[in-house]
Amino acid sequence: MLQPVFNTNVCIYDFESAENFVGKEKLDIALDELFLLPQVLEKPNIIDAKDGRSLSSVHLYDKHIVDLLDINNSSIGRWIIEKIFLSAIHLGYDEHRDIRKMKFNRTWANRMYQNCNALAHRHAFDESVIPHLVCIYYYDVPAESADLIFIDDDGDKQNLRGNQYFEYDEEKQHRIKTQNGRLVCHDAKFLHATSIHKSELPRTCLIIEVGFAPYS
Repeated sequence: MLQPVFNTNVCIYDFESAENFVGKEKLDIALDELFLLPQVLEKPNIIDAKDGRSLSSVHLYDKHIVDLLDINNSSIGRWIIEKIFLSAIHLGYDEHRDIRKMKFNRTWANRMYQNCNALAHRHAFDESVIPHLVCIYYYDVPAESADLIFIDDDGDKQNLRGNQYFEYDEEKQHRIKTQNGRLVCHDAKFLHATSIHKSELPRTCLIIEVGFAPYS
């Protein structure tokens, strides 16, 4: 589903088999093991995570989420690939780039705990470099979880980080409800944050940065 957000669009899709796809139990275990790795568990919060604990595998370049997903063979992986291509078309990347030549940039998992929120940030500020598209798959989302908030940023587009969401006027915020199995794909330059995670249970999401080759 293409959803207008301020002067651009984001793509939102919901995976109908999120609770019972083949391989889910195995993936549950793999993700739990990932977050129990000493190099994840013992590492301080990443710079974007504020006011509560957050675990991330973003720095583990040998632990690609696309491999854990078995993205080319599993039902959830094929579904995500399909929606990435669909998003690339809906958001107009196919007009200037060869979306058939897709490259995964960073891929990682985040696990957010109570009272944590994510600072407003963007993944890129220049269309000439990757990533072009950011895809967030919400894997495990309990009640009272943090939501995704896009920020209408009229400031310095060269700045990769902004403020906490509550420091922006409400009319500058567009909230996307998070839920199990929801995939949100957006332009990597779009400033976004999260609200405060109020649940006593953690929220887990998977992030995939995608780049597309220019036409020959």
